[in-house]
Amino acid sequence: MRNQYMAKVLVHNKVVTEAQVKAHWNEITDKKDIGQVLVDAGILQPPMYIKVLTFVKQLEAKAAAEAGGAETAPAEAPANAAASQKQSTARFEAPPASAPSVAPAAPQPTQSEGLQIEGNSSLYGEVSTSNVEVEAVAGLESTSISTVQVQAEPEGETDEEETEKLPSRFAILTGEGTPVEAPEKIRPMTNVSQIIAFARKFGATDIYLYADRPVVMRQSGALFVASDEALDLSRINERLDEASKGFSDGYKIVVGKNFSKTIGLAGVGRARMTVTWNGTNPSIAIRVIPQESTTLENLYLPPFCNQFAELNSGLVLVAGPAASGRSTTISTFAETIAANRDVYIQTVEKPIERLLQNPRGAIAQREVGLHVRTGVEGIELAMQSGADVILFDHLETMDELSMLLRASNAGALVFATAIGNNVHALLSRLISSVSAENRTAFANSLAEQLKGIIVQHLIPIVQNQGQVLAVEAAKMTSTMANMLRRGEIAQLAAAISSQGNQGISLDDSLQKCVESGYIEGAEAWMRANDSRRFAAYRPAN
Repeated sequence: MRNQYMAKVLVHNKVVTEAQVKAHWNEITDKKDIGQVLVDAGILQPPMYIKVLTFVKQLEAKAAAEAGGAETAPAEAPANAAASQKQSTARFEAPPASAPSVAPAAPQPTQSEGLQIEGNSSLYGEVSTSNVEVEAVAGLESTSISTVQVQAEPEGETDEEETEKLPSRFAILTGEGTPVEAPEKIRPMTNVSQIIAFARKFGATDIYLYADRPVVMRQSGALFVASDEALDLSRINERLDEASKGFSDGYKIVVGKNFSKTIGLAGVGRARMTVTWNGTNPSIAIRVIPQESTTLENLYLPPFCNQFAELNSGLVLVAGPAASGRSTTISTFAETIAANRDVYIQTVEKPIERLLQNPRGAIAQREVGLHVRTGVEGIELAMQSGADVILFDHLETMDELSMLLRASNAGALVFATAIGNNVHALLSRLISSVSAENRTAFANSLAEQLKGIIVQHLIPIVQNQGQVLAVEAAKMTSTMANMLRRGEIAQLAAAISSQGNQGISLDDSLQKCVESGYIEGAEAWMRANDSRRFAAYRPAN
């Protein structure tokens, strides 16, 4: 059975193809298993063979143990072993690069949630549990290589099926609890809660965990190394397993499947974790979500932008590049409105980040994939429930934008975030996304409902003393609305500059930041709509 086990593990984990296994199957001898044959053929790398062999040996040991003791019941052992193999599901966990290691699944017939994995017991001498799932290696009872089947997600059907299914858990984890004390120094054994506490202590906004590298954080827009020692792959997997306990929806991490989710860990608050896989090696990026609310005054937006909080209906777009604080801006608008009016606020988020407060009314925060299947469904639900204010974070499809325009036309005040480096780029992308025959009608609807635009950039202050906000923003006027209807997007920048105290161009905002000594001229040159204005600051080649 060793060759059957090994072939199944190799094929199912996409280390080799089934065709390659079949092509070399007849070369197996008593002294050379299929793995060694593939190594000799140059198909399988020796380190991977060692890992898989160790894994398979542990599977064999488990199968023998489950058989009920071959010595006391030799006649029944083969039947029991086969039944045990059919009932159990083997799992393959990527071992650390520095030491070959494997992680077969321990059978847990009485447990319905989670996956029990005996983690690297041969190396570390302990048994651990993990919430990290790996694709099942089924069919190990087969005796012919021709019956090996690789489980794969059906192409073109997976996304649709996943959107039809919502998790059974809905409680949002707040991250409240006894505060976790930040360590003086980050070491390989420092857990993920302490790492996040360390980041909060030093005002870091992002944490990056990569195998065989030290912990890196972002502070005031600049990266710095936060640990003296590198983390090996086993430590990265441990941090990932710890963080998975903070998922509100009970999401099970699958090796090779990228995701971005918010976590809530007791004592350190909430954070957004993004995981990308390189084969079986995860890379983790954690965005630290602010715990405290802020005020419009502390955002340092142009004064006329505060008027958007006084609107009763309409659409306000907040755009900018990634990590520009768009979510913070719309959350601040919502909480400012909630503090001054009796309103019902509903959010549609991807995912929910900071938990908002509404002391004078009601608030419902809904996450796409957790509470609603799609963004459009979330907007429809907000409209049906009579929300006065709708926050949408963030805009990705024209169906979502069309539904938001319907909501604002029905009397709701809508704030939505989107991607865009300036007003021209934002509106051009929105207009061009609509088919030619529907473009005029869409432009008319957008011109009627759009009340304001804020495009923001967070720029490092000189000597890394923090970040300052530079914006291109405008309160929509009849002149700008008519330009939008006619498709004269290119003229909007000039119109914004001419609005006086009701608009500001990005270049004017950058100029103020440079003249005030907040940012280097080179930063303005890199971000300006018209870089010629800051040509004197262009870095020398």
